[in-house]
Amino acid sequence: MKERLLRKWARFAAQHPWLVIVCVLIITVLAALSASRNRMDMRWSDLLPMGDPVAQEFDRILKEYRSASTIHIVVKGEEQAMKQFAEVIAPRFEQLTDYVERVDYKMEKEFIAEHGFMLVKATDLEQTKDMFMDFDLIPLMASINDNFEEEYIADEEALSTKEKEDEAVRFLDGLAFWLQSLDRSLDEPDNRARADTAVEYLLYGDPYYLSHDKRILLIALKPTFTAIDVEKDIASTIAIQEIIDDTCQDFPGLYAGLTGVIPLQKDEMEYTTRDMKMTSIVALVLVLLLFILTFRMWSTPVLAALNLIIAIIIAAGIVGITIGRLNLMTSMFGVILIGLGIDYAIHIISVYAERRSINGDAADAMEETFVRSGSGIITSALTTAAAFFALAISVTQGIREMGVVLGIGIICAMVTSMTLLPALLVARERVLAKVSRKPAKPPHIEFTILGRYGEHVMRRPLLYLLIACALTAFFLYQALNIKFDYNMYNVEPAGLETVALQDTIIEAFDLSPDFAMVTASSIEESYEIAEKAREMPSFSMVENIGDFCPPMDKQLRRRPYVVEIRDNAGRSTGQARLTHTNLDDFIEQLIRLDMNIYELAQLAFIGGQDKVDAKCQSIVGSPEADESDNYILNLVEKIRHNPERAVHGFNIFQEQYVPVLRTKVYDMANPEIITLDNLPDHIKERYVNDAGDMFLVTLYPREQIWDYAAMRRFDTQLAQVHPRVTGTPPLFLRLIDYIARDGLIATMLTIVIVVLLLWFDFRSFTMALLGVVPLLAGGVWMVGILKSLGMMLNFVNVMGLPMIVGIGIDDGVHLLHRYQYEGLKKTPVVLKSTGKAILLTSLTTMAGFGSLSLASYRGWASLGILLAVGVGACFLTTVLFLPAIITLTKKNKKWHVPNRGA
Repeated sequence: MKERLLRKWARFAAQHPWLVIVCVLIITVLAALSASRNRMDMRWSDLLPMGDPVAQEFDRILKEYRSASTIHIVVKGEEQAMKQFAEVIAPRFEQLTDYVERVDYKMEKEFIAEHGFMLVKATDLEQTKDMFMDFDLIPLMASINDNFEEEYIADEEALSTKEKEDEAVRFLDGLAFWLQSLDRSLDEPDNRARADTAVEYLLYGDPYYLSHDKRILLIALKPTFTAIDVEKDIASTIAIQEIIDDTCQDFPGLYAGLTGVIPLQKDEMEYTTRDMKMTSIVALVLVLLLFILTFRMWSTPVLAALNLIIAIIIAAGIVGITIGRLNLMTSMFGVILIGLGIDYAIHIISVYAERRSINGDAADAMEETFVRSGSGIITSALTTAAAFFALAISVTQGIREMGVVLGIGIICAMVTSMTLLPALLVARERVLAKVSRKPAKPPHIEFTILGRYGEHVMRRPLLYLLIACALTAFFLYQALNIKFDYNMYNVEPAGLETVALQDTIIEAFDLSPDFAMVTASSIEESYEIAEKAREMPSFSMVENIGDFCPPMDKQLRRRPYVVEIRDNAGRSTGQARLTHTNLDDFIEQLIRLDMNIYELAQLAFIGGQDKVDAKCQSIVGSPEADESDNYILNLVEKIRHNPERAVHGFNIFQEQYVPVLRTKVYDMANPEIITLDNLPDHIKERYVNDAGDMFLVTLYPREQIWDYAAMRRFDTQLAQVHPRVTGTPPLFLRLIDYIARDGLIATMLTIVIVVLLLWFDFRSFTMALLGVVPLLAGGVWMVGILKSLGMMLNFVNVMGLPMIVGIGIDDGVHLLHRYQYEGLKKTPVVLKSTGKAILLTSLTTMAGFGSLSLASYRGWASLGILLAVGVGACFLTTVLFLPAIITLTKKNKKWHVPNRGA
């Protein structure tokens, strides 16, 4: 029955080509309208299951908290130039009201100035409260030393977490500026502005977001939108980059660049769009060139390409109706279909040219073409499509949508090749016949080398089978040792500034921008989560609402200490002047401070807190460097060299700073309870959703998490903090786990479906199993060759493993169908005819997939290489295994397959 239907349709298409062409073109126009509805979703988090709780939490946070999509500007240069740059550029960013809600490059100094001590833990307040009893220079330095020894020298846990390290660096930074101000007061005693700044540094540290070595400054932009809004991602990044470029012209020697989720989205969209166009054109050109070189004509390959383009448009139209979007995995479906869909056209054109050279009538030749190749094309397309549709069982959106889109595409390519292409071939002959006034027949080219190879196989089948098995064993060993690349950024375009600057942030701040997030239902829960996270060694920094609005019970415990500090500041009248008599006491405190900082440096060196060690050495010098300056001892020498000048300068400095310090301490010691109502909006918006009932906690990893061990370690500690934590690291690990599980299930299911379809088609279970042999061997060869080339699997190219099951089966199906038609003893004939077709289809498919290797997006490039290698491997295993096995078994007469030939 199938043969009768194929004959009828072949004759109809050959006799009424223009009717078929018009009908297909109408469908194509309608499909193009539907295809225009497809949107592009390039976030890899969109690949996760829609029902995954971690993915749902991630999307909810992105929608409700704009602070989850921060844009970072990384500034490199000299310290003062960077600070001036930040002051100049921040107001310009604030004018981008459509895109930028807030610009952060300094700490929240205004809020801290009013409520600072209520934000300090009760245990720390108890230690530091005596520091603010007397603000004169000698007692203040003595209090600083007392506090230093109690907090850092006596306490073994003083540097136990990353945040404690950062606090120590900030304190040392402020202390260094205070000492510099003392030093400068010897030469310029009357400088009230410097005294004010020295007080601020002593209380807050450097307010700018600077790296410990003062070489990097960070500016954070909070957008008015979320990263989900791709159009605004692109527009805002362009607008911000223009301001950066313009401002940098006024700061020669300074560099500033963009990074973050939003700029990365923009880069991904631009590179993906460009890659789609470029690789599609390259794939089409390569396929056409192979076609033209093989068939010695240009018009027929052009018709095959037109047929393929129409198939892609129709497929895109169906996707527009059913799914409505293309994601990171399906955006390149056009290139993949160029590589796969051309196969069916090649088989039809190849056999039609062969039959047309024998038979003078186009309709008869088309009938014979459909009888000889139509069944193989349908079976091949159905098995390939079934393999892709099997991916739809995946819970992962990325794999599921990829399977559906490619399955639809394969069916469309098969249908147009069986309907439109025959009509185009006959219409071409009619047009050329009218123009040249003589019959136009496509030339027939034979690949005699494949026929000779078939003769060799028939003479020595065991030798070729042993060669195939030996190669398979070698590649199996290689395949078992292939590694997986867990670095998400290694699939991004090479040299991407947004990715490079993320590494810069990690190196400069010990803080990865690939953070995790969790929401809490109360301030108390938010605070508890944050405190638990701060004890984890893999975390660099934790941000939560409790940093600015601590839980009520915490504030009530702190309040008595804050009241005491305020009372002491209010009672302090002080200003006991320095004299020659007590100057030695001051020198003694300086030497004591030098010893304390030196001891802290030793402790930091032993404990591996490099940034604390480096900051200490910047003040007291390095014990390993002979020419290293000790800032404190140099100051002591200056004082001893000219004590009169020191007494005069320090007294003026004391007169200037004491009133400022007393006032600021008094204001910071505000015992008023902090509530959400008196919290500034720009702080509240970072942590509280619009409904005011959920609070965001952000957890930053300490190290580069794209090392698998570091990622697993961070994820394990996240799970200990809270079971609902989401963000880039946990999402990516879940994606990898889903892909591994779903890929294995889909691959096994696909193999089962392929075997069943082949069994149904061939009416022989032996032939069905035989068809799978080159597929399985080809898969082993593919992975083994990749390992031999030094490549690794990643979360993009690993999608090619289940895909190759559907793709790699084609060659074996076509070869077995031709064996069934010609007979099992006709290996030279089969390889000379169908072997030519599968060689050409393999080459064109490899050319199509190989064009992906030119993509800037390295994930697609690696997928293209994997699929091209896989297709080539499946062709080689097909022509090595099948003829050898068939010849051996036929000699021993172990099985028989009904001959379909006439």
